[in-house]
Amino acid sequence: MIVYSAEAEPARAYLLRNYNDLDVYVEDAACKNMYVRLVNRALEPHGKRISHVFPLHGRGNLLAGCMADQAVRARRRIYLMDADQDLILGRPAPRLNHFYRLSVYCAENLLLSEHAAVTIATECDTNKPWHQMALDLGFRSLIERSVSMLSPLFVVYAIVYDLGLTIETVDFAIQRLFARPNDPLSLSPRLIRERIKSVIRQIRSQVSSADYRRARSAAIAGLRAGTDASVFISGKGYLLPLVHIHLRNVAGLRDSQDGLKVRLAMICELDHGFSQAIASASR
Repeated sequence: MIVYSAEAEPARAYLLRNYNDLDVYVEDAACKNMYVRLVNRALEPHGKRISHVFPLHGRGNLLAGCMADQAVRARRRIYLMDADQDLILGRPAPRLNHFYRLSVYCAENLLLSEHAAVTIATECDTNKPWHQMALDLGFRSLIERSVSMLSPLFVVYAIVYDLGLTIETVDFAIQRLFARPNDPLSLSPRLIRERIKSVIRQIRSQVSSADYRRARSAAIAGLRAGTDASVFISGKGYLLPLVHIHLRNVAGLRDSQDGLKVRLAMICELDHGFSQAIASASR
């Protein structure tokens, strides 16, 4: 597959303009069809659609691209940015034209739908009724339990981000926090506590106590202010991998994780803010 640079994407958008009623720029080059399907579902009521999205390879490039694209011109476009740790830290979204920051950690959080997960599970295990699959999957229980356990860890990850440190955070695979291999139900409080202590030791070795306390207070305040803590947990790195493995174990899912994302994007409940932003940008 050909990979284009961030600088080349606006030119590609121009060349492909006849196939897109809206130019959609995203951070991540992986799983572009997930974005295409989500955006098309938001555009469908308005009689419009797209065939491509244009990845700019990181939030820095996406912000720079949007800031350079503030002039008035006829072409409809939108720059979609993940909220990441800015959400829990209460940092406002940049005030830019043609820009929308998601109301969740990342785009994968938009896919966390019990209805969609159970529906896909019944397509894998074709003899089990929907209501029985819903009971066996226990999607809501899995997510709620996992979010409760992972929230303190993401407070610590937010501290790292706030202080601008180069300590590993979401790249630390969630599978390393399982007590039993490939079993999301064995997500371990003990291993999570050990991970938290390890990250805190690294933070405290690099910053003053005052800076650490300030960043910790900000992250904890943000977590407590939220009504749904799942929006502060990375869907891409943590929650979707849990769901993917659980669907394999319970329903025999054979899709890759990216394949699952594309299927979920077709049937998950659409986030209202996302739909409104896409619709507004297309007008």
